[in-house]
Amino acid sequence: MTGALKPFRLTSLLAVEERLLEAEYFAKRLFDLPDSTTVGFELNAFLSAARSVTFLLQKEFSSVQGFDAWWRADRAALGNDEAACFFLKLRNYSQKEGRVSIVGTRDAEGRWRHMFAGTVEPVPATLLNRDVADCCLEHLAKLAGAVLRVAAAYPHHSCPARALTPEGVSTLELDLDAVESALGFSPEVSAARPDLSVEVRTRLYQRYVDPVDLGEVQRIAAYEPMPAMQRGADFGLSLGSSMVERIERSRSTRENRDQAVRVAIVTAALLRKRSE
Repeated sequence: MTGALKPFRLTSLLAVEERLLEAEYFAKRLFDLPDSTTVGFELNAFLSAARSVTFLLQKEFSSVQGFDAWWRADRAALGNDEAACFFLKLRNYSQKEGRVSIVGTRDAEGRWRHMFAGTVEPVPATLLNRDVADCCLEHLAKLAGAVLRVAAAYPHHSCPARALTPEGVSTLELDLDAVESALGFSPEVSAARPDLSVEVRTRLYQRYVDPVDLGEVQRIAAYEPMPAMQRGADFGLSLGSSMVERIERSRSTRENRDQAVRVAIVTAALLRKRSE
């Protein structure tokens, strides 16, 4: 909030919205990238931005009475989601261990596709042989859904523009004189203004705060996953999928995982040479 003075402060999901948009930006950049190194850079950036969504949400609402208990109950849905847990572990791995393992291939239309395979944690069946970018956007949709549930449960805490309404003033027990001071109104201006209703005053104050665009959050939450990749006669997709299966199968066989990864890399190099 512009000119906000301590201790007065309105909570807001604005930073959370911005982080969702940042994560979406990196996820979309993952589509059709020919360079696996660049894919790794973009994926790491996505994982970091996506992971901080809930961190920022909890930090912003830490002083909201009852939120901690509400959040613990709500986030159980993500905690029980195998794909969401996989992304959490990927972020921790990329931050502390090294590069997330992926397989790249080229489909019949010449587009590069990348799939998860070979990282320490097994790839969940719901993510296996799917484009990494598509998986990332689906995960982001789940996070956006959680943000929307927070906004529905705590509407006046979620957005300053909603707080600065007659309903918000009543719910949050706001002192409008303190609001004026926090917005930077001088005592002289406040003393000179005529007596106005709460509705008129809050409508005036809304001009000076940044609203949260929940429409953008809803758009991210509404993402529809891509249709499953049809391997069939598509040599590139068939080869890529077989590479993924070999690497993932090495977890439960005697084949050394690193050896399986090396075989996959050589195969990918042959595919790249063939496509040039």
